[in-house]
Amino acid sequence: MPPDRHFDHLISALNLKPKRDIISIVGAGGKTTILTRLAKELEYMGKKVIITTTTHLEILDFPLIRYSKELSPGLITRIENATNENSPLIAKRKVKGSKLKGLSLKQITDLNKEVTFDYMLIEADGANHKSLKAPHRYEPQVPPCTSHYIVVIGYDIISKKLNKKNVHRPQLVARATKRKLGLPIKPKDIISLLNHPNGLLKRRPPATKTTVILNKVSRRESKEARQLAQNILKFGAGINSVVYGEMNKPHQLFLFNS
Repeated sequence: MPPDRHFDHLISALNLKPKRDIISIVGAGGKTTILTRLAKELEYMGKKVIITTTTHLEILDFPLIRYSKELSPGLITRIENATNENSPLIAKRKVKGSKLKGLSLKQITDLNKEVTFDYMLIEADGANHKSLKAPHRYEPQVPPCTSHYIVVIGYDIISKKLNKKNVHRPQLVARATKRKLGLPIKPKDIISLLNHPNGLLKRRPPATKTTVILNKVSRRESKEARQLAQNILKFGAGINSVVYGEMNKPHQLFLFNS
């Protein structure tokens, strides 16, 4: 296997398409941090970026555009004008204080068909601020037009107990990994969760580029994270690359690819 490479920018580590890339982010352990970092880096490069969600998303520091029931010509113009200056965050409405209600899969399909943009960043899953999860039967809500599927895993979950305090939907994680509730989570459980039919690759559109991001990896943990990244590529089903590091810090990120 080739050695890992290091990058200062997430857009470089992910090797994004030069244009018209639709990126759905699922999993747990930093999805919103990663979405925000991607948007900021792409903005800096002068790209036209749309941010949205198919679930609930915290209000972020991006201009908010409300999507009515239909994608009217006026709304298309507002979105395209906004992408000339900032990355608009498109949602239906505010709910539960600081949360935004996301779009339906059809509405995202309509955006893809009608609006001019370079990148669409979609938070397509919820995890209740935990570092690991398994999807419920209706999760994740991934648009069929997705071209890059990113699975986020908080590396800080390793060695923590499999319980409600640490994991979103721990019973489903236990079922997929065969790890008993209350026992410490091991690196091999991450691979089991990726490979299980109802695990983290569930509802990934066929032939979609797939990246796993191991977030919250400190420098002292980089050797162990590197080994997990190797094993994910070796044993994971249809995974093109693994990026690991601390996504909320500007130091180097590391990449393994097949």
